[in-house]
Amino acid sequence: MIGAAFGLGAALLIGLGDLFGRRVSNRSSPITSATAMQGFGAVTVALSLLIRRGTPEYSDLALGAVSGLGFATGLCCYYFGLKNTTSAVVAPVTAVISTCVPFIWVLVIGQGVSQLTAIGVVVALAGLVMVTTDGEVAGRIKSGVVWGLSSGLGYGFGVTVLLNVTASGGTWVLLSQRLFAFAVMVPVAMTARAALSPPSGTRMTALLGGVCAGSASITCFLGLQFDPLATVVAMSLFPVFSILVGWLVFKDQVSIRQVWGIALAVIGTGVVVGG
Repeated sequence: MIGAAFGLGAALLIGLGDLFGRRVSNRSSPITSATAMQGFGAVTVALSLLIRRGTPEYSDLALGAVSGLGFATGLCCYYFGLKNTTSAVVAPVTAVISTCVPFIWVLVIGQGVSQLTAIGVVVALAGLVMVTTDGEVAGRIKSGVVWGLSSGLGYGFGVTVLLNVTASGGTWVLLSQRLFAFAVMVPVAMTARAALSPPSGTRMTALLGGVCAGSASITCFLGLQFDPLATVVAMSLFPVFSILVGWLVFKDQVSIRQVWGIALAVIGTGVVVGG
């Protein structure tokens, strides 16, 4: 129950992060938004070390940095998708792919998969088909699928790397992850000639987005200490909050068919993890 509560909290924080991150992205660029959020997220995680410290191994810090590459890719592609299409497509695609990638890795290394997990995969894919084949918003779906797939692969890679981190690393691992993600985004922004600093009037917004991102990582990490399965299942519900933010604040177009598809994708993802 505690793990599920932390996972749900992380999902809510991801949705709140979209509220702030999308505002920065719309005023500047997704690269600027992602860079700022990674930087402020790293500061948030660093401050948490004043409360909870671990004793990380060098290997844990290295794995945290490698996972940061995946998370930098995931966040940047996610905001490109949100800027160019609707959250009703990007969020569920990202959620399903980022959850399934670690399980595919588990298959590769030889662990079995239950019948329940197989059913979950089918349900999640059926939901994605409903989300991404709706004729009412067909013109924007292709772009959303591409960005959602790229984001999900990035996040999925980052999560898969973290599966090998020891529990003793504490939030130092998250700090390594966020710092390396920020270090990756800086040259990307310079190459793309995107501003490193959010435009005037959005800096506090970017700060709040980064605090949400860093807090989501910390909340997820705490939940994993109690119940990894319940935490991951609950966190996979983040599309619900992201789409609500998109619909209520950014006027994203969401059809009835997509609502049902999102529900199936979320349920299927939960069954995959629970199986």
